[in-house]
Amino acid sequence: MKVSVVMTVRKINDFVRESIPYILKQTHKNFEIIVLSEIKGREKWQKTKIIKIDKMSPAAARNLGVEKAKGEIIAFIDDDAYPDKKWVENGLKYFKDKKIGAVAGPGLNPKNAGFKETLSGLVYETSGEKTGIRYKKGKKQEVDDWPTCNLLIRKKDYLACGGFSTQYWGGEDTQLCYNLTQKLGKKIIYDPEVIVYHHRRDKIRKHLKQSYFWGLWRGFFIREYPETSRKITYMIPAFFVFFIVLGFLLSFFSIFIKTIYISILILYFFFLIFIGAQTNLKYFFPVIFLSFLTQIVYGLGIMRGFLSKVPTKRTFNPRAEKIK
Repeated sequence: MKVSVVMTVRKINDFVRESIPYILKQTHKNFEIIVLSEIKGREKWQKTKIIKIDKMSPAAARNLGVEKAKGEIIAFIDDDAYPDKKWVENGLKYFKDKKIGAVAGPGLNPKNAGFKETLSGLVYETSGEKTGIRYKKGKKQEVDDWPTCNLLIRKKDYLACGGFSTQYWGGEDTQLCYNLTQKLGKKIIYDPEVIVYHHRRDKIRKHLKQSYFWGLWRGFFIREYPETSRKITYMIPAFFVFFIVLGFLLSFFSIFIKTIYISILILYFFFLIFIGAQTNLKYFFPVIFLSFLTQIVYGLGIMRGFLSKVPTKRTFNPRAEKIK
């Protein structure tokens, strides 16, 4: 079974130079690599085709990559990620079952990650049982939504559900998984051994910006695709932000409300301690602090995304307005 590994980038960078040699070491040898880049560069690798593209959304670029692909299975990976040597081999075994349309796996912290990058990864890993498995090894299970940093999908099913919607710049993977599971009735299997190593943001500001961006799209999809996005685990941060603001204002008018408000905040403080305790002493306080900020900005993002009408407005991605 031939596999086409599809990666989209703005230009050939150090992450790509790190990733492709790992892809070439796959134990499954029947594959090709398709890189779609706005700036092609001079690099050449075995089994690798670098396609020069105009400025376009990641969704449009991936659609073009699939169009050029010769494999029966499309393996999506981000440019800032690199795979375990058995990534393709471990994923392929599931496609013997025609009911399975895609296979997903975790994006683990790279072993050479620095302090801030590791901190960002730890915050995501401890975010909850359902979301944390995207960033650490969880239990094998069926899922209904997965990011394209680590997603293998049958090309036939990809085409049948229309590929990525080019109206979305960010969040297009949720739309693809929605069509795959809800319209085609196919399954997505998560296997903790289908591993890629995914670099995190190396600055706190970038981490929070990414979390807010994810929240925007999740909020939008909570409204548009409630079957897969309207889950309590996604909405808790937004409820928490609403509680903090409303509870603070109402506490001025009632001692009872003030007591309840403070009691819940104390419980939340112990919850943060529990999160921090899942790491080592070096990251204990940083994880607590960044987890709090992440939950706040993610919650704000969900609220704004839920209320936004058009996903390509500046609030969703400024760069999207400049490109058709």
